[in-house]
Amino acid sequence: MNVLTGIAVFAVSLVCLHVLGVSCTPLHPKLFDGVSPESRAQLEHYRLNDDVLPTHYDIEIKPFFEAEPEREAFTFNGITVITVTASVENVTQIKLHKANMDILSWSVMRKSNSMVVRSGNNTYDEETQILTLHLNETLLKNVEYLVVFNYVGMMEENMRGFYRSYFKQNGTQVWLGSTQFEQTEARRAFPCFDEPKFKATFLLKLNYKHLEYNVFSNTPIAKSEVIGNDRTLATFSITPKMSTYLLAFIVAPYNTTGDDILQVLSRPQAVNQTTYSINEGLKLLNALGEWLQYPFNSVPEITRMYMAAVPDFSAGAMENWGLVTYRESNLLYVPEDATSLQQQRIATIISHELAHQWFGNLVTCEWWDVTWLNEGFATYFEYFGTAVVEPAWELDQQFVIDKLHTAMQTDGTVSTHPMTHPVYTQAQATAIFDTISYNKGGVVLRMLEHHMSTEVFKAALVEYVKDRQFKSSRPEHLFAVLDKHNSSASAFMKPWTTQPGFPLVSVTTNENGFSITQQRFLINGTNQEDKLLWPLPITYATNGDEFSNTKPTLVGTETYNISVSNAANVQYFILNNQQVGYYRVHYDDALWEKISKALRTRGFAGIHVLNRAQIVDDLFNLARADVMGYSKALDMLEYLKEETEYAPWMAAANGLATLALRIHPEDEKLFSQHIKDMFGKVYEYVQFQAPAQSERRLHTYLRRLVLDWTCRYGHDGCSKSALKEFETFRTNSSVKVHPDLRQVVYCEGVRRGSLEQFDFLLNLYLTTNVATEQQLTLQGMSCATEKAVIYKFMNLTSSPDVRSQDKSTALSLLLNNQYALESAASYLVENSARWAETHGGYEYVAIALASILLRVKEAAVKETIAQFAETNKDMLGPDAFELISKGLEEYDNNQRFTNDHRDEILGFLTLKAGSDASRTGIFNVVVSLCLLLVAIW
Repeated sequence: MNVLTGIAVFAVSLVCLHVLGVSCTPLHPKLFDGVSPESRAQLEHYRLNDDVLPTHYDIEIKPFFEAEPEREAFTFNGITVITVTASVENVTQIKLHKANMDILSWSVMRKSNSMVVRSGNNTYDEETQILTLHLNETLLKNVEYLVVFNYVGMMEENMRGFYRSYFKQNGTQVWLGSTQFEQTEARRAFPCFDEPKFKATFLLKLNYKHLEYNVFSNTPIAKSEVIGNDRTLATFSITPKMSTYLLAFIVAPYNTTGDDILQVLSRPQAVNQTTYSINEGLKLLNALGEWLQYPFNSVPEITRMYMAAVPDFSAGAMENWGLVTYRESNLLYVPEDATSLQQQRIATIISHELAHQWFGNLVTCEWWDVTWLNEGFATYFEYFGTAVVEPAWELDQQFVIDKLHTAMQTDGTVSTHPMTHPVYTQAQATAIFDTISYNKGGVVLRMLEHHMSTEVFKAALVEYVKDRQFKSSRPEHLFAVLDKHNSSASAFMKPWTTQPGFPLVSVTTNENGFSITQQRFLINGTNQEDKLLWPLPITYATNGDEFSNTKPTLVGTETYNISVSNAANVQYFILNNQQVGYYRVHYDDALWEKISKALRTRGFAGIHVLNRAQIVDDLFNLARADVMGYSKALDMLEYLKEETEYAPWMAAANGLATLALRIHPEDEKLFSQHIKDMFGKVYEYVQFQAPAQSERRLHTYLRRLVLDWTCRYGHDGCSKSALKEFETFRTNSSVKVHPDLRQVVYCEGVRRGSLEQFDFLLNLYLTTNVATEQQLTLQGMSCATEKAVIYKFMNLTSSPDVRSQDKSTALSLLLNNQYALESAASYLVENSARWAETHGGYEYVAIALASILLRVKEAAVKETIAQFAETNKDMLGPDAFELISKGLEEYDNNQRFTNDHRDEILGFLTLKAGSDASRTGIFNVVVSLCLLLVAIW
């Protein structure tokens, strides 16, 4: 894995920690800007030409899970026959992909008469992974030829291509084989034209040991014949016309549960964990088919849907057509061992992957430069598809916090990129699967929906899917269909896809209403020379009744005047109803004052919950970008003491998590006091208690968030309640902690405990059969504060006991524990060789150290890392050394930020601490007087 790929995987794991309800900050994008190795070929050479086009693949794979005569364990024999045609005259070479395989022989013949085409040699470019077959005669245009390969491949444990995984059954390791071909890994299983636009049909045969294994693929088995040596040859039905990355197959002793429409594949011990995903999957499959007026099995070849739980899986899930693969924690569900949020994540991931059956599989992005055509739609349906079958979950609110706000964090940096962005190399193809392609893609589609109206938007997508079915797609294909339904659709949407970043809209009051000005928002506050403008979707509210209007007026100019009669006397003026538009808003002092006053009135003066979340998120980020002062922002945020809704509090938690990293070490006691004061009332509102059966889902999530923050910052009631629950469970493991309290209880038990408490969770981690419980115990162990315990956690992460797929998550969890950073840095310096060997190279040591530098405040830790890097420069290599160097630069930048803003933040914290102490003193005097009067009476 190259450096950029490793960084991307680690960054994704940090961003996705909200699944466990962990408040954290993502990796700073600037740190990793430009750290990938220089491309070693001209960029255009990474792409195949269109001279030769594939139409069909016949593939036979014979895996070996143990050594056999003349065959090594974890290899496979392969035979691939590709039907191709030349699209131009005078073709004398065929270019295609292959990787990590030995080709034993190849030949080209005319399909109609099997006449062999005279062949020369072949050449291979290790960098581009392009194999060139040189021919001694020309191919005839539009005539079908067969390209035949015999080869041997490797089943590695890197979760790429056709790879090996395992599970334990009665203490014995049981091997299995599974696939992950997106983005550029099908070439590891068979030679192919491994770009999404080269769609073809596939006929797969698997030669396997039927006494030990079952086999599964995209389509049903058409024929199965025993061929001797305890082996069976299974021939699967021909697939639909599709891209190489969507082919999938599994060779595993799996059980199936479900019905004729949808079945879940799992290891035998997990069969009892599949009921929820079967039921939810069926509901989602039907709902999406109805929404798009295109049932999934309208494609003749796809008669049923498999969803498979794979023990080792690098991605969260993969949408292979008819055989969707998942991490176990994203598919298997046990009610008594999973939080409500984990249950929701299973549902939304299923919705995301099933949405790909239309957006990605049926209609496929032509190349990875427009990945958002796949992932943006899937992200949209991840939430709004699930909302169709789970309306009580209020996913429309969660979408704004989870997707829009997180997209802005990445998109507000100078190193962001447009949704449509050039891609050539494998590292670039990996990196483009990021917050911009996913979250921003979904956010822009939601914004478009409100511009067009839901009914028109839906009709346009129905037509788009039918128009581009079985084809690849570019944005212009989507835009053409959108414009048929709304003439301004593409003019509105295109700039959001081709320009980086998003605007800051500044609002001032004038005699006739309100003047707005747009400019690009950047978190570092620098003014860019590019004068980018966006078509702004403008909505506004001056009272509670107006927030329901989300049909915008489009404004494409730098400045614009919104006419409002009697503007000076409105109760407030808030832009961007329900935060449908993708932009931040900054108001003049008078307008901010009106908003602040409204937030402190009963019922928040009717301000919509999503606009309250928007205001909270904007305040933190406007202060961070020096658009407004921290004292003003923090003072306005005091309204949160009366807030009881999840969305504003989640926005606050995200902002506070970033701010906490910039608080001067000498001021942390005051900051902790401020956190406890801010969360005091809402703690009393949610209480440390298990959720009631009929409780709102978002209230359960609010409790989890509040308990996380209050326990972490030393709230006495929270800590005592959590420790009581932990010790009760540790004393009697049959008295389980409620799943929705488990995160806080496990964490607090280890945080306030020692090795004894850690070992209790470690034993649970090693023995549980439930992946979601493993997640919770891993998160709990990461809350360690003692050096010896932290070292044990790092040793665990470096051991086989933590699967490869979970190692980056384990490190991410630990690095979001401020008390663990110094010990983690010491461990990595002392055990760099072990870490490099376990994780795949010194680049991973550098990733970990650089991430620590983003969060740590102590100069001594920085100096330790700097000295280590300089002393071991040759061992680290140039890429890893540069990564640590960037981390050191960012440490210095963070310290400057802390010092530049310290006085203002400290002044606010000191003032609040004084006023709180004063209020407490007055309260105590009043209580004393009352008691005295009672005594006298």
